[in-house]
Amino acid sequence: MTQTSPTDKTQGVIDVEALKKEIREQILSELKEQKQEQKPERPKRKLSEKQLAALAAGRQKNPRLLAKKAREEAEAKAKKE
Repeated sequence: MTQTSPTDKTQGVIDVEALKKEIREQILSELKEQKQEQKPERPKRKLSEKQLAALAAGRQKNPRLLAKKAREEAEAKAKKE
């Protein structure tokens, strides 16, 4: 049995599975190209010094963080005693 192209009509029979595979490969390659074109890399956001200072101040004012630090200090004192 010899390999024939999917559209070889000399035998009068079209190889449906090979045709499906060929179409699937074409569609997948086109989709990959579209994805690369649609998603250019965005530059990462750069924060100014003011924004960084505001973030740091916000972290210090975070009540959960303050409570966690207080618990850790209390546990450390309890272990020492």
